[in-house]
Amino acid sequence: MNRLIVVGNGFDLAHGMKTGYNDFILWYLKKAFSAYNKTGSYIDDLIEIKSGNLTLFKRELGNLTVSEYVDSFYLRNELDILLNTHTRSITFGWTSDRRERKPEVPFVVNVKSELLSSIIKCCSTINWVEIENLYYDELKKVLIEKNQSKQEDVRELNLTIEYIVDQLKIYLKELVIGDKIGYRKIFTDKVDISEIVGQSENTLKLNDSTNETLILNFNYTKTAEQYIDRKEMIYIHGELDNSSNPVIFGFGDELDADYIALELNKTKEIFNYIKSFWYFKTSNYHNLMRFIESNKFQARILGHSCGLSDRTLLNMIFEHKNCVSIKIFYHQTPNGGNNYTELTQEISRHFRNKQQMRMKIVPFDKSSPMPQHEKMISSQNPLSIGTTE
Repeated sequence: MNRLIVVGNGFDLAHGMKTGYNDFILWYLKKAFSAYNKTGSYIDDLIEIKSGNLTLFKRELGNLTVSEYVDSFYLRNELDILLNTHTRSITFGWTSDRRERKPEVPFVVNVKSELLSSIIKCCSTINWVEIENLYYDELKKVLIEKNQSKQEDVRELNLTIEYIVDQLKIYLKELVIGDKIGYRKIFTDKVDISEIVGQSENTLKLNDSTNETLILNFNYTKTAEQYIDRKEMIYIHGELDNSSNPVIFGFGDELDADYIALELNKTKEIFNYIKSFWYFKTSNYHNLMRFIESNKFQARILGHSCGLSDRTLLNMIFEHKNCVSIKIFYHQTPNGGNNYTELTQEISRHFRNKQQMRMKIVPFDKSSPMPQHEKMISSQNPLSIGTTE
């Protein structure tokens, strides 16, 4: 029987790589504040750090590096406070007539994008940012507005996500691929027929002779290539530095109740970051279809959250007649907890036929934890595992 290995961001995280969106947002903010610390100003398409009092900023840093300074706000879940420093001015210096001390701030931040503002508000130790979902929420918000600037607002939103994707690509290129751990066996082990119900014995015997593997890689990194030949892999969301397989980023839930209204809306450019339209740029989707149409298969979930931003694609896979089993490889925490139940709940959202869902999901006692890089065993939060892309 064939194996379809669904690889998501949790796979890279399990290899000790900082590929979560929270990691990316922190990198972006640290880059901005480091530039401000050197020159007294920073500006890009989405954020501006105006010159407050650079001397005061250096005094506020104390013995901390800029990276440690930003991290200190993140660890207190106060990134929003970091970016609203005008609310915590410090008395420093004198007014022009020298009669009283004047309030000054170490810097003034202007976040020029509603989307970026929403992303930063969600970025905390207790919450994992889902940029694609936030983009979709902002898009729907723009489309229900009753104003004349709707077209321009959509264009601005798309320019924002384009800039974020460009920054994300820069960030990911800087990361070092994590060392190999114990995934080769998961990729190559034959399907255990005891994990399958609802299929006749003859069907199982007939399909036992096939033994092909396809890695459906939602990541942009090449971590999985340590374990399996590239020809057995589809980078469904594209690759870094490969113009023939461009990075796909956006929302992918055409089953969402609001999507029908989106299709009826005549505003241009609203589909620019809907994943289905990006799939037409390559043969990846058709190659996936050829594989799942060819024979019965078990889907193995490795580090994919199975969230709504990929529901169109995952629904097609999970409810396909050839998908006979869905095996979850869950994140195990040091205290014995895991995210198996959370993943079953997310997977259920992709099924219209709930009876099929109950038959296909392999129960917990036949499921397994994901191998983890040593440095991840004690530090990783299960919320960071399974984030898409």
